[in-house]
Amino acid sequence: MRIAVIGAGAVGGWFGGGLVRAGHEVVFIARGRSLEVLQGEGLRLNDDPPIPVRAVEHLSEAGSPDVVLLAVKATSGTDFAALLEGLGPESLVAVTQNSVEVPARVAEIAGTTRTLPGVVRGYFHHTGPGRVEFHGGPISYEFGTWDGHTDDVADGFAAALQTAGVDARVHPDIFVDVWEKAMYVTSTGALGALAGRPLGELRTRLRPSLTALMTEIHATALANGVPLSEDAVERTLAFADRMPADATSSMHRDLAAGLPGSSHELDAQVGAICRLAARHGVDVRLHDLAFALLG
Repeated sequence: MRIAVIGAGAVGGWFGGGLVRAGHEVVFIARGRSLEVLQGEGLRLNDDPPIPVRAVEHLSEAGSPDVVLLAVKATSGTDFAALLEGLGPESLVAVTQNSVEVPARVAEIAGTTRTLPGVVRGYFHHTGPGRVEFHGGPISYEFGTWDGHTDDVADGFAAALQTAGVDARVHPDIFVDVWEKAMYVTSTGALGALAGRPLGELRTRLRPSLTALMTEIHATALANGVPLSEDAVERTLAFADRMPADATSSMHRDLAAGLPGSSHELDAQVGAICRLAARHGVDVRLHDLAFALLG
C-alpha cells in the first residue's frame, strides 16, 4: 500500500516506521531538521538501528498515495490547507489529532468522502528529529469513514497497519470514539493544567470537577448529533481510574512548560468544545473558564 505520513513525530514516526518495516511504500512529509535527519540518517525507533526512509518537504512530491496519514499536532497555528496542498484527487486522509474539530477542518479541504476521522491510543514519545520511543502498552488506531460506509482502501489501510504492529480497526461510527476520547483527554488535560496535578488527584480529590467537565463534553456531543451512550461519563471515569496515578496529558505538560499557543493543544481541544457548545447553546461554563484562564 502507498502511504504518505505528514509529520514524523511520535505517532507519525512510530506508525510510519512500522509500515516501512512491514514492506509498505511510505514517504514522510517533513521540514527543517527532521527532514535532514530522515534523509541523511533515517528513522530510529527506540534503540534499534536506523530505518532508511524516503522523506520529502511537500505532499505534492509524494506521488499518488492511497492514504495520507495526518500525524501533526493540532495547535492554534496548524494550517491544514498548507499541509494538504498537493493532495491527490483519490487519496484518503486519515486523521489522528485529539480534537473534535479537526475532522471537519480536514473535510473542508478533502471532502467528507475522503476524510477518515480517527483515534490513536498509545504512549509514544518524540525524543528528537527522526527519533521515537515506545515502551509498552496499547498501540491502537480506530478510524472510519464519515458516514460509516465501507471502503476498500480504508479496510486495506487497517490491514497494513496491523502488519506494522498497530491494532487498527475500521469503526462503524467513528465520531462516537472521537468524542469519547475527547471526554478523557480534554477534561483531564484542562483540569490537570488548571490544578497542576496528575491524574491520581484529578480522579480522587478533584473528581467532582472532572466529572462535571466530562458531563459538559457529553452534552456537547449529543447536541452535535453524536449518539454517546448514557453511561459514557461513568465508563470514562472508570477508565481514568485504571490509568497510572502519575499520568499527565501532553496538553497539560505543554502548558506547564509555558509553550506558546502555536505549540500546544488548548485551542484544538478545549477551544473546540467551547465553540461547538456555543453553536448549539450548550452550557460549558467550566470549559469556557479553563479556556480563558489557560489561554
